[in-house]
Amino acid sequence: MSVWDAHYSALYGSPLAVDAVLVLEDTDGTTIELRAIDKTVPSAINFRGADVLDIKPSAMVRAVDLADVDPRALRGASVIFNGKTWTVRTHETVPAPTGEAYGQIRLIVSEEAE
Repeated sequence: MSVWDAHYSALYGSPLAVDAVLVLEDTDGTTIELRAIDKTVPSAINFRGADVLDIKPSAMVRAVDLADVDPRALRGASVIFNGKTWTVRTHETVPAPTGEAYGQIRLIVSEEAE
């Protein structure tokens, strides 16, 4: 176990993360129970030297929790946390220093149904 594995285990095991369920839109309706960090409230990000509000609600999850999921299956999936159901519109990887597979995945979500 690397120091980054320990870091993410502690982070996602803490009160900063919440229980979540990811439901894929496959024929089986595959569900994955995991922990997520709620990033659905806009936050300031630095863009070309100025702070701007990020307006994309998202949820952060550990990449290792989705290691067996084809990334194309994330689009259109549902993720349920904090009493709301969100639709995954797209995703992006947030690598750890030890590599993409050990970092996080940002699920860009919306409340609208498809």
